Amino acid sequence: MRVGQVMSRLSIGLYSYHTIGDALTLMKEKQVTGLPLLSEQGHLLGMVTKEQIFEKSIEQFAIEDKVADYLTTRFLPLKEEALVDDVWDLPFDIYPVLNNQEEISGVVTKLSLGQAYIQQVQLRSQELEAVFNSAHNGILAINRQGIITSLNPAAERPTRSTKENAVGRLLTDVIIPTGLLEVVRTGIPEFGAKFQVGRRLYISNRTPIIRDGEVVGAVGVFQDVSEMEKVLQELQSVKQLNEELRTTVDSSYDGIIICDSLGEILRCNPAVGRILEVPWEELVGKPFKELVDKGIFQKNIIYLVKKQEGLVSILERPYDRHSLVITGNPVYSDEGEIVKIVINLRDTSELVFLREALEESKQLSEKYQSQIVQMRNHQEMGAELRSCSVIMNNVMDLASRVSQVDSPVVLVGEQGVGKEEIAKLIHLKSKRSQAPFYKLNCGSLPSQFLEIELFGQEISAENGNMRKAGVFELAEKGSVYLEDIGKMSLSLQARLLRILKDKTLQVSGEKETIVVDIRMIASTLTPLKELVEKGLFSKDLYFSLNVVPIKIPTLRERKEDLIPLVLFHLEQNNKRHGLEKVFSPEAIHLFLNYPWLGNVREMANVIERLVVTSNNKLISSTEVELVLYEREQSSVRSVTVSGIIPLKEAIDDLELQLVGLAMKQHGTTVKAAEALGVNQSTVVRKLQKLKGIQENITK
Repeated sequence: MRVGQVMSRLSIGLYSYHTIGDALTLMKEKQVTGLPLLSEQGHLLGMVTKEQIFEKSIEQFAIEDKVADYLTTRFLPLKEEALVDDVWDLPFDIYPVLNNQEEISGVVTKLSLGQAYIQQVQLRSQELEAVFNSAHNGILAINRQGIITSLNPAAERPTRSTKENAVGRLLTDVIIPTGLLEVVRTGIPEFGAKFQVGRRLYISNRTPIIRDGEVVGAVGVFQDVSEMEKVLQELQSVKQLNEELRTTVDSSYDGIIICDSLGEILRCNPAVGRILEVPWEELVGKPFKELVDKGIFQKNIIYLVKKQEGLVSILERPYDRHSLVITGNPVYSDEGEIVKIVINLRDTSELVFLREALEESKQLSEKYQSQIVQMRNHQEMGAELRSCSVIMNNVMDLASRVSQVDSPVVLVGEQGVGKEEIAKLIHLKSKRSQAPFYKLNCGSLPSQFLEIELFGQEISAENGNMRKAGVFELAEKGSVYLEDIGKMSLSLQARLLRILKDKTLQVSGEKETIVVDIRMIASTLTPLKELVEKGLFSKDLYFSLNVVPIKIPTLRERKEDLIPLVLFHLEQNNKRHGLEKVFSPEAIHLFLNYPWLGNVREMANVIERLVVTSNNKLISSTEVELVLYEREQSSVRSVTVSGIIPLKEAIDDLELQLVGLAMKQHGTTVKAAEALGVNQSTVVRKLQKLKGIQENITK
């Protein structure tokens, strides 16, 4: 602690023109017992203290007397940076304090210095006591007579006593003497002495306590080396384990190469030399890329692992008689950085019969692993948004950019494509993410109830009027997602238009308006422009709402995402039901060729059904086909109608629907004709008729 922390800081001093009355007034105001007297140039001339004034006032005293008459030159200036330890016992009662510029900055009394010193000594004593009690090693001190003066908690176990029972007693009454009394007698320290208490072994260092050149006691510090022996045993076990691992690696029939993050080979086993037909010892210290440059490998698996940030498996044929499965597995540091890459080389040339099937399976596995890694980078998104396709990534990129502004957004897409997930993504990435997100389906409620949910309602009560807040009020500063907005009545569309234009709403049954601050997001199965042309949607609302339309692609349009989504839902269902089901490669191909008219939602339901109903761990293509095409395989086929229309029109309409569905499922007129059991020319003719009908609708 320094003087500057204890002193009374002053912004004024006394000058020769000040009187005793001025001095006493200033001392009372500043609550000090003395003030410095300065020259006109600001130099310190001396101190004027209450004690000096009162001593002289016994003989004579006048308020008008000049302070210079009461000046004492018996003073010692102190520096602000001076340590309290160095100045607390100086002889004067009050001291002027100078700053670094040799200017008067305050005064300090001997009492203040003494109190600060005592406080500092107490703090140091507490710190030393805390260190003493917290020490891991046991500490025991005795005085010259062999009486225990100190014992910390760590020493209680080896002494088999407590501090309360040991302090003040002779050492020989508490423990068997361990040489500490000899150190007191001779004054010679002793280090590394061993002694045993029960089954515990201790090492002790004993040193004399010397004061003014005389031995006044001794202190012993001892450590339980039983723990150290345990650590040594663990180190020996680790060493043995490392030796076993080295032997295992060297004995492995598979080739093993360990590289650092830059691709330099750190270690490899003899099997690498056998498989690659190269001296394996010479590979250590060389870059893995050199094997690629020499044509031994076609692909650099180091690059693939770092690119995909995960396990990668590929097929290679370095020589005609070798077919290798190469697996690269990254090793991460605690900070999540790739520090090593372990490469496994497996020669499958002996499995001639299964070679081609294994090659295809491993290539698919490589692709699956890459896509799974990308999916895991989007854990915070819903299943519908897990994507590695360009078309869906473009949609998500547009949604992210639109989220930074408050413009209305209309999401267009089929059922199950993820419109709600896109809406949530826009909200979560916007500046409104901390505010509420409300969703309301415009087609699930009658118009009058939808109006109340949206705009609120005035409710009459016995004790007065009450009001139910609507979604637009509750979502203040947040976002409102209106699902299937095309089914909203035209009257409600007019009220919605006012919110978009004026940012105000009128509660049902009230005259006053309320200002609202919300972000509007809507979705529709049918483009709003088509609804406007049919008179089902307000043109004014269309122009105000359809600022940023985003079309969400169907699962049929982003087939790159099919396999990752299948694997994701398979993994989720396995975790949920405690199973370990897998799909056969043929089953995966069936998923790829299926149209998924219900999109991701349909896929989720289908996969859960397959997982919980399949009797085997491997879900076969037959089981998948039964679930996907159960309608086509059903022995009872039915057509449902909702009203009476001319029979010929119904037949034409049904034919056109079947042709359109067959084209969606099979893609070509030849396959569609085969599925419908008609000639290709019939399908072509029906398609031309369907095209003509669609052109008439658009005119």
